[in-house]
Amino acid sequence: MSDFLPHPFWNFSLELYGAEGVAEACLDLQDRRGCDVNVLLFCCWLAASGRPTLSADRLRAILKASDAWQADVVKPLRAIRRKLKDGSWAGALPETVEAVRRRVADAELAAEHAEQLELASLHMPLADRAIHRDEPPEKRMRAAVGNLGVYAVCLGVVPDEKDRVAVATLMRATFPALVPVEIADAVGLQADRVT
Repeated sequence: MSDFLPHPFWNFSLELYGAEGVAEACLDLQDRRGCDVNVLLFCCWLAASGRPTLSADRLRAILKASDAWQADVVKPLRAIRRKLKDGSWAGALPETVEAVRRRVADAELAAEHAEQLELASLHMPLADRAIHRDEPPEKRMRAAVGNLGVYAVCLGVVPDEKDRVAVATLMRATFPALVPVEIADAVGLQADRVT
């Protein structure tokens, strides 16, 4: 039995993160731009589930709560996991180090899950009154791109082509029924950059 409480956002995140190219796109944005992968997924989930685009003020309030958890819990666990993975532990038995790394990775995943539940709880009271699940996917995709644009503003990031390609990857996985030209148009790319 899993320790993770079920939640639509968590289920969505697992599916989306497992889609082709999404993990790489999210980690690229995390490493290059300082994005929180959970916030990237949250921006997509809100729009995919029919919630309106976030305002910058609303997202900043949400980020204030999640940033502390990221800084104090998730990032230290990630740093330990990465350090254990680099293999520079002379004298330590590799299988022992690997067992410790797996436990730290499990703790990191649990911390990510806790952050997702917090993100969802911070937004749900306002969002429940304005859910439009019947909105066409094109409109929901534009809301997702809008949310990610608001996130970029909150981070002080001016998106470049590499960022747009990563966002297109997220949109392709979030809205698989849309054709590449619709996604390219929404993120500001040429259609041949979206596969």
